Amino acid sequence: MEFIRSMGNGSLAKGREALVDNAEMCAEMTRAGVQAVGLKLFATSPAAALTAIRSPEGVDSGKIIKEFRESFDAVVANGQGEMKGQLFRIAHIGYYDYLDTIGILGALEHVLARCTGKAVDYGAALRAAQEAYARGLSSKRQLVGA
Repeated sequence: MEFIRSMGNGSLAKGREALVDNAEMCAEMTRAGVQAVGLKLFATSPAAALTAIRSPEGVDSGKIIKEFRESFDAVVANGQGEMKGQLFRIAHIGYYDYLDTIGILGALEHVLARCTGKAVDYGAALRAAQEAYARGLSSKRQLVGA
């Protein structure tokens, strides 16, 4: 609660609004980035808290999760239940900001190259995310920590 209150300069209500705005911006950036490298979103109407991404054809998402952890010490979640192995999830809420989003997308490009063995257009995810961020700035939203 103190973290949320601090986001709102002492106001819990304003902090909640800032937390949600931040999550929505991180989600927009992530979704733009993953689509720029050819991945598909799982949900057609996703929430701001996380982005669920379909694993590339023929790649178990467990391999992607493992590569994130081993190469970047990054925590990315697998699908649950019947979706395990088919998708992975990137969170956007809480202690998560612009730099976390840029970092996870940069790592994603390397993870995809390693897990699929296919060429990756390095920088495509980052460029798309930064463009989404710039659009958000033009509508007066700004991320925490940015």
